[in-house]
Amino acid sequence: MDREPIVQVKNIGMSFGATRALDNVDFNFYPGELLALVGANGAGKSTLIKIICGYHSGYEGRIIVANREVDLNSPKEAYDFGIQTVHQIINQGVIQSMTVAENLALEEMLSPDQPVVYNYPAIRRRAGEIANLMDLNYLDLDVPVFTIPQSDRQMICIARALASDPKLLILDEPTSSISDKEADRLFTKLLKLRDSGVSIVYVSHRLHEITRLADRVGVLRDGKVAGELVKPFSVQNIVHSMVGDIEQNPVRKKDSKINKSVVKLELQDLVFQEGKPPLNLKLYEGEVIGLTGLIGAGKSELAAVLFGADKPFSGRMFVNGEFYEPSCIRAAIDNGIFMVPEDRNNNAVFPEFNILQNINIPFLGMFTNSISVLSKRKERKEAARMIKAMTVKCESEESPVLSLSGGNQQKVIVARWLMVESNLVILDEPFQGVDVKSRREIGQYLRDNIGKSTAIVIATDLDEVIDISDRIVVFNHGVMVGEQEAGSIDKERLIQLTSGTLEEILN
Repeated sequence: MDREPIVQVKNIGMSFGATRALDNVDFNFYPGELLALVGANGAGKSTLIKIICGYHSGYEGRIIVANREVDLNSPKEAYDFGIQTVHQIINQGVIQSMTVAENLALEEMLSPDQPVVYNYPAIRRRAGEIANLMDLNYLDLDVPVFTIPQSDRQMICIARALASDPKLLILDEPTSSISDKEADRLFTKLLKLRDSGVSIVYVSHRLHEITRLADRVGVLRDGKVAGELVKPFSVQNIVHSMVGDIEQNPVRKKDSKINKSVVKLELQDLVFQEGKPPLNLKLYEGEVIGLTGLIGAGKSELAAVLFGADKPFSGRMFVNGEFYEPSCIRAAIDNGIFMVPEDRNNNAVFPEFNILQNINIPFLGMFTNSISVLSKRKERKEAARMIKAMTVKCESEESPVLSLSGGNQQKVIVARWLMVESNLVILDEPFQGVDVKSRREIGQYLRDNIGKSTAIVIATDLDEVIDISDRIVVFNHGVMVGEQEAGSIDKERLIQLTSGTLEEILN
């Protein structure tokens, strides 16, 4: 390019113990360009981002900002150079006990010019201006952030980043928790921002987004630069650069063995959201059901009832023909109902525990003797088995879980609930932040080991549910609006069912 780069990283290296996370990485980030940064889980993307945004110090190599070599040893230093980052872990970007207004206007809150007793009306006015950047006018500015959905927290982080007039904007999996409509709104803003001269680094495993947005693609593999692609490029080009050749056939095989003589789960006139019509549904032994719909369609609410986290308003549930009414999550687990939750960081990962402990924690009774003494040998053996089966990239089963990439953390949580045979396992957005190869590995393990269980895979991405499911059930505003069997999938109809209004669909 003829233009001078805004930021350059040269010969960047970083190690964590014996693990070489980055090795001799070079990238230039140019004004008015959107660079997509891709790579398999554990390729080094998050480490590179954390170096550029000042989170990791002690790196090897050089960072040059506007032709000046700098040491970025804190996020504040990066921010002062115009580098703004929205991280993959949403709750690292918000303060949950503070209001929506305070989170949107956090820069003003932290300003040294702010009086000791800050002017909340002024903060609220500024928050309203920032909310307008991403059409977030529907948000109640005065409620605590912990009361609003993950998708709205994500949009708050993005809106705040856009409001800071960044020179380099880094977005790590920005659409992982937002709806297609919100994503389209974000894409429009990003392209305008790019055209105004901002340099944007966009990290996503959703490769169709990258082909839509990116001017250039930088590929990391095993901590090294594996190549750069310039338009025109295709999903196939990107995947090959990331992981080499992978099988293109669906995870679901034609010879799926569903035993329709055994109903594992039956829902009879179940009302799980107030004011919604009752749901009747049967799930069979050996079946993988894909449950899809936009954010807020009712998928996660149904999962919460099945897993004992919430109680239904009315109706009945049966597991293996026996009445099922869990009083709590522990009761659901005792009935063989397991769940991988959508919000991995808040509801699944135990950050102070190692990988072994994170995998084994619900089933410690498997590893204890008659006097309740844990067998470390048994724990290590079972954890090692699941680490190998799920291809978790780590030093050992006793490594800290937070030493893993986000995608490998997700594999650990999935491994936890697939380790033991269940009646039903619910996986809520299991492929969130997971690369295409890892997605196939998780899906293949689930299908190969479904046995006499059944599974519900919840995903807003239609390609994900089509790839893995025997049957796809669509929810829209808390209503089951359709289902399709694998082998006769009409993707256009699925899109209509997920995105249309109930009046259009039901009339």
